[in-house]
Amino acid sequence: MQLNDIIGILKQVYNKYDNIKLGIAGSYANNAQNTSSDIDVVIEGDSMRVDIVDYIKSLFDITVDVLWVDLMKKEDEALDRFAKENRLPINKYSAYKTIMQEVRWI
Repeated sequence: MQLNDIIGILKQVYNKYDNIKLGIAGSYANNAQNTSSDIDVVIEGDSMRVDIVDYIKSLFDITVDVLWVDLMKKEDEALDRFAKENRLPINKYSAYKTIMQEVRWI
């Protein structure tokens, strides 16, 4: 499966759900996938609805990880606050920050 195939399939999700933004991260976004790669789908908006996750996963024959940007952002901001309060360095390579740098929005 190639990135364009995934994008084509994910566009179907917009026909069913309108309050979200979809993207692809990980190996497929970086064109580094192999036969054991999963698909990392990034979702922004609509607060973690299970039906959206189930629908996206049903569209593929390989493993799909669904990453909710809103939740990851809140967690990252809390960790950054904790680091500042305790005079620790901010983690520039958190999962949220890494995903936001590599995500390819559809």
